[in-house]
Amino acid sequence: MLEDRRDRGEAGRPTTSAPSRQAAEPILFCTENVAPAERIDAWNDAFGRLNEIRVSPEQDNEVSSRSENWRLGGMVLAVNRVTPSVFLRTPEHVRRDGLDHWVVRVLRHGTNRLSVGGFCGTVEAGRPVLFSMHETWASRWTRAEWVSLTLPRDLDPPLSEGLSRMRQGPIEGPAGALLGDLLLNLPARLKEAQPDQVAPLAETMRAVLAGCLLGGAVPLAPVQGSVSQKERVRRAIRENIGSARLTPDRLAALAGMSRSSLYRLFEEEGGVARYVQSVRLAYARVALSDPAQAGRSIAQIAEAHGFPDASVFTRAFRQAHGLTPRDARGAVIVSPQPSGAARPAVARPLPLVERLYRRAASAA
Repeated sequence: MLEDRRDRGEAGRPTTSAPSRQAAEPILFCTENVAPAERIDAWNDAFGRLNEIRVSPEQDNEVSSRSENWRLGGMVLAVNRVTPSVFLRTPEHVRRDGLDHWVVRVLRHGTNRLSVGGFCGTVEAGRPVLFSMHETWASRWTRAEWVSLTLPRDLDPPLSEGLSRMRQGPIEGPAGALLGDLLLNLPARLKEAQPDQVAPLAETMRAVLAGCLLGGAVPLAPVQGSVSQKERVRRAIRENIGSARLTPDRLAALAGMSRSSLYRLFEEEGGVARYVQSVRLAYARVALSDPAQAGRSIAQIAEAHGFPDASVFTRAFRQAHGLTPRDARGAVIVSPQPSGAARPAVARPLPLVERLYRRAASAA
């Protein structure tokens, strides 16, 4: 069990702390300092772009949540603790945030009723599950704690391609159980690591994922051909994100399929053109909110994501995200104010999920 380290922030605001130079310091979100009636709103402010969070009907105690998140070589390791609640990732979430990550999650204690990628059932403690953020899901929790490891698809293409051939849901067999054991112990090992040990630890975990999941020890279920086809299309989009000429015809050629097949593949996403634009805009929003890219102009970021016309980019960005690119850049991470200080009138803390789920190039 992780040490219950509780950072005390301003009363009435969720505790949110940024990592220090020490490798073992996580980004922390906690609702303990928020008035009970405001906790669910604070929770959704932090994670609502990833999924909608609802309180379970049987919840009769104060709602609370705690999330510790570490960067691990382009991946995100998280330890989450919640009271009874429901997480819903809808098609709108998928289209809006453009997150394209794999998640391996293992329950430490509590229960989870999960519906994702054709699987619907109760997940046992200690048994890891695999799923993709490109899919919708419904996840119902009792009072629970779990560990998850999230990696962008473009961080390790061979591993990602292998995962796309697996059925989403519980990972069965001894190799799955071994992976669950390792994930449950990874936060403690990362806390003990020195800064120069983090990168080797990340490489080790990627090798463990490949060994446990793709080494032949995990039973594989047949998957639909559309899964691997979508994987090829997503990779082509990511690799050509800066090209303004990424038309459906060119994308179909890059992915090795007919245009009609491409259209059918992305019907649920509102069409392939809409999907491509949603990915461009999601990546552009990440770039705009990244302090490391503060020296790049908005026009440069727009062009790097396939929008040579800055005015077209601004209109599309406002329609997709409800604010202008300039406003998104201004929504910097706001440190907790000293006790008694007035809250900022305009700037709000950047949602935690946007700080964590960066493209691999900026997260590593």
